[in-house]
Amino acid sequence: MQLEKLKILLIGPSESGKTAVANFLSESSAADDVISRPTQGVRIVEIQLSLNVNDKQCKVDVELWDCSGDHKFESCWPAFRAGVHGVILVCSPNTVNVAAREMELLYNYFVSQAKLSAKQCVVLYNCSEDQDDLDVLNLSPTFSKVSQVAVNLKTGGNRLKIDFSNYITSVLQSLNK
Repeated sequence: MQLEKLKILLIGPSESGKTAVANFLSESSAADDVISRPTQGVRIVEIQLSLNVNDKQCKVDVELWDCSGDHKFESCWPAFRAGVHGVILVCSPNTVNVAAREMELLYNYFVSQAKLSAKQCVVLYNCSEDQDDLDVLNLSPTFSKVSQVAVNLKTGGNRLKIDFSNYITSVLQSLNK
């Protein structure tokens, strides 16, 4: 069973590691190959997955939109949001001080206003081994139904790939309802 492309946004505060996550998921770089450069606007990475959805094997093409966290690109947000199927919100220990307010703003714009369900969103806390406590995020009750996952690209990359596949399966199931 072949499906059309899923458009998934990867968005969060600047310097939260969105590009590192996108590169790792698309296997375009290793977890320890980290050169931090701000994304200018958006960068689209394509990923193909083979998943079991509702007891059917299917191939899924995912367009992972690695969106800049810089508010100077806010005028592009309507284009980012158009036709979106899911949103991955990323934050990190570097951004935890602004994360709660920023994540709420991004959730409202990209998830609530796009009329996506909580199952079509996930929060990734991009952290190191000694900083995997999700409680430090201190997110609002808005996120009570949203999956929140601590991610360490250096030691837990395989776990991230499994979590990503499960998330894409959840998005597909939400779309099929």
